[in-house]
Amino acid sequence: MMQNKKESIWQFIILPALAMMLGWGLRGHIGGGPFGAMIPGAMVALGICLLLKLPASVTSIIVVFGVFGIGLGGEMTYGQTLGFLRNPETVWWGTAGTTLKGAVWGLLGGAVFSLGFIYHRISKKNIITGLLLMMAGLFLGFKLVNEPMLLYFSDPAKPRAESWAALLFGAIALLVFLKFKVTSTEYKLVYRFALYGMVGGGLGFGLGGFWMVLGSHIPDFVLKDWWKAMEFTFGLLLGASLGLAAWKNRDIIRAGFQSGNYPATPSPMHRAAEFGLVFALALFIHWLFPNLLESLMETRGPANNIGQSIVYGILRVLGNYAFYGFIFVLIIMRFPSIAWQIGITLTFCHAAIDLIRDFYPDLNPWAMFTMHFFWVFLMTAVVAILTAYYSRRKNSVTPLFLLLIWSCIVISLLRLLLLSGSLSISGMNIFEVVFNRFFVDIFFILSAIAVTWIILLKKQSQY
Repeated sequence: MMQNKKESIWQFIILPALAMMLGWGLRGHIGGGPFGAMIPGAMVALGICLLLKLPASVTSIIVVFGVFGIGLGGEMTYGQTLGFLRNPETVWWGTAGTTLKGAVWGLLGGAVFSLGFIYHRISKKNIITGLLLMMAGLFLGFKLVNEPMLLYFSDPAKPRAESWAALLFGAIALLVFLKFKVTSTEYKLVYRFALYGMVGGGLGFGLGGFWMVLGSHIPDFVLKDWWKAMEFTFGLLLGASLGLAAWKNRDIIRAGFQSGNYPATPSPMHRAAEFGLVFALALFIHWLFPNLLESLMETRGPANNIGQSIVYGILRVLGNYAFYGFIFVLIIMRFPSIAWQIGITLTFCHAAIDLIRDFYPDLNPWAMFTMHFFWVFLMTAVVAILTAYYSRRKNSVTPLFLLLIWSCIVISLLRLLLLSGSLSISGMNIFEVVFNRFFVDIFFILSAIAVTWIILLKKQSQY
């Protein structure tokens, strides 16, 4: 009996850890920012739901909360913070910064992610109110800590807008609200995901940063991409911690989907309506709303008084990924059957955008009906069609998980073939080829194969 318990723990640690490690590495390689962070969010959510053997309709909702929660931290700037690690005089300050930012990322990410597991058990009004209070917390964190730089982990000589305090205040606001609005059992689940996410995120980013320290003392011919080693460590430990939180809460989660509590499976939308809605949503978040915000920011002018400062803060929150995640939640409340398209297709869409932006660097990324738009539309449309097809099958979680993994790997390989320059290995020995020239790409493929193998092993007992 004890052996089965240990095996169960390790399953819940290994799959989410490997899935998020792969997703986090891909995020830094094929899609930066918060929309890129949707990749590890979707992958860790899919891995956990597969282990819990949750129905596909439930899994689709949880995946949306996964891409929402993990994407939130992608707003944070940390390049200059990591830069401190290369200087012996600032290494511990840089470590403090990465640990704090990773902990806040995991804290808020875990809290929002956990809402997917109790989504059907609490009122929509409470979910909306909690998320609005979270965004109010973002506003306060920006204004009280981040904008005045009361505790600053970037370079004051070249200031970058930090947001770690905004995420912290947002997490506190959400957790305090839920404390009074959900049952003690439900809050225990939320609290564990937030706490384990905080610990895993802090350790993942804090310890992962030491790869940068190591890299500053070792020649590049040993391993060139120490930054990527940091990302892999971050994803590995945060994924493991969220998997452990799921294992700790597995009885609570499964009890919520027993007879009587089981949410009705939504009727699938007509495919034309499904594609039309996801296309409109992609245009809104990647083109229409960013253009609108940019115009408002340009006409606003400098914040010379309190009123203008408040308006600037509101616009900053609206431009934050939290607002887009909030839109995702509103959409699935009205159209739950579109959840797979948000979790899979929109997650992939930004990776395609990032690839084409780099391929056409002189093209306006917001311009419509250009080659940039055409190639993004074509690649995203293929994934949208496959997502619609697989989501209508009985056992859809496994093929959709594999679709996300390997579509992202394809983007990674296209980047290698089209944007890496020469692929020549002339004059290199095998060590240089594997650990220097193609280390990241080989690691991605091996990790994808490992995760795929585990997923297929679980397939027989999926539902």
